[in-house]
Amino acid sequence: MSTIIRLTLLEMLKKKILYITMVLTMIFMILYGTALHFAYESLPNEDLIVRLAVSSQLLSMGIYASSFIISFLSIFASVGAISSEIEQGTYDAVLSKPISRTEVLLGKFFGIIGILIPYLLLLIAGILGLNMFFAGDASASIPSSSIAGSFATMCILPVFLASMGIFLSTFMPTVASGVIMVLLYFCAMVGGVLEKIAGFMQSAGAKTALTNIGIGTSLVMPSDIIYRKASSLLFTTASGLNLSAEGMLGVSSQPSKAMMIYIGGYVIVLLITALGKFKVRDL
Repeated sequence: MSTIIRLTLLEMLKKKILYITMVLTMIFMILYGTALHFAYESLPNEDLIVRLAVSSQLLSMGIYASSFIISFLSIFASVGAISSEIEQGTYDAVLSKPISRTEVLLGKFFGIIGILIPYLLLLIAGILGLNMFFAGDASASIPSSSIAGSFATMCILPVFLASMGIFLSTFMPTVASGVIMVLLYFCAMVGGVLEKIAGFMQSAGAKTALTNIGIGTSLVMPSDIIYRKASSLLFTTASGLNLSAEGMLGVSSQPSKAMMIYIGGYVIVLLITALGKFKVRDL
């Protein structure tokens, strides 16, 4: 398996999508940093509470954007992991060697994750660094334990998306897999927004309907839940106050541990099912 992981890492480093994403990330960082400069420049005369609230919202927007970036990189890196190799006839040569299909699939998975996790680390570090640089004393004080917990939770996002991408890749064409994952991702995002809106609704019926839509989309594609869990860990103080709760990107209530266990089980089921489909697929 180590050989497949190494080859996948090398393959990932040669993909144009990785370098296009890196360029777009740099452009985003420049634009985000410019926005932070002008936003924080107008804050010194405001009340401390106002400055901390604005600071948390600006940081929340940066974290949300980073979840977009790593999500799309995860999707496009994984949807062709198996199907594109089959289409090119690569496995005719690879599987003629003493290498099992299980080693190939898991090697692909861990190789992709080996690129995505460090990329996410650099992305989050850049977002936090820009906020600390431009905010000064207006920056909300976030304990290192909260940052570590939030980052660890955010790492679940590329792991989940890569597992789903590889699962779809075992029995569907690359383009179809990509379209399905992008549509599911946006459905999850809309479901999360609707669930957030439900918190402001006065009608019990409307609140229940919107909440159920959010829960339903989260069960199918829990990408938005992962972001909101990471956000709640980052912005919830020791006293229980959530600094970003009032914004649309914030979290009124922290997603439960049971939901995170569900996501972990979801990943395992996707990989086991992918292995089963890949083993019986005609190459």
